[in-house]
Amino acid sequence: MNEQLVHYSEQNAAIEAGAHVTPAPMVERAFRLLDLLSVTEEGLTLSDLARSLNMSKGSIHGLLKTMENSGAIEQVEDRHFVLGPRIYDLAQIYIQRAGLRHFALPAMRRLASGTGETVCLGRIEQKGVRIIECVVDEGEQAGFHIAARRGMRIPLLAGACGVVVLASWPVTQREHYLHAHPLPRFTEHSITDARQFLAHVEEVARAGICIDSGEYLDGVNAVSTPIYGAGGVLVALLWVVGFASRFKDEILERAAGQLREEAMAISQSLGAKSETINTCL
Repeated sequence: MNEQLVHYSEQNAAIEAGAHVTPAPMVERAFRLLDLLSVTEEGLTLSDLARSLNMSKGSIHGLLKTMENSGAIEQVEDRHFVLGPRIYDLAQIYIQRAGLRHFALPAMRRLASGTGETVCLGRIEQKGVRIIECVVDEGEQAGFHIAARRGMRIPLLAGACGVVVLASWPVTQREHYLHAHPLPRFTEHSITDARQFLAHVEEVARAGICIDSGEYLDGVNAVSTPIYGAGGVLVALLWVVGFASRFKDEILERAAGQLREEAMAISQSLGAKSETINTCL
């Protein structure tokens, strides 16, 4: 009953807050403009758009200029406006993120069942890797697992995840980043020497897979690999993590092979070409 009251209170507060929201007509017109351009291949002129949106040419000119500067629209022949590259970039990001979970979850379940360990899917952010999905083996033989929750952020330079992220960067970018961000010592096994770390990153860039032997958490091993989308863009990371007492040696190596195969299949489903994947993985 108390839980229901909380939900109802939050809903009422949202409704009350919404009643005081000030409309933004220009934003609405911008979306209407995009809708109009989305259904025409040859584009529309300033006069066409002004007439359809019931705006003066002077008013719509400023809107068009702003959207053109942001890349949302662009001019083609005969001063016709069409959708710009920014819209297609945003659409591609949406498609990849929506498709990511769709294609990754079955693979994560297979990995969790095959390894008996925790499987995570993470999105790369500026300061770390954010866990967006987590799957554990729920079979009859399932035992203790590493706890991980959606929304948890792992530091960018932590263990297997950090190495895989840096492996996707050009060499000069890796060097500049490490110059500005000293390597933290998470455990006694953490690599804190920049040259040694960069050499490790280069090995991972060639292999397409990274194994962490207690470098981020004591008594915990992990193996991580990248997932790529269309154009060879790094979309996410996929990794398996377990207690070092059992997730080690041949078991860890076997999990690395399974992980790499699943990541390649997901990348292909997201539009990455085979030759690009083979180069990156």
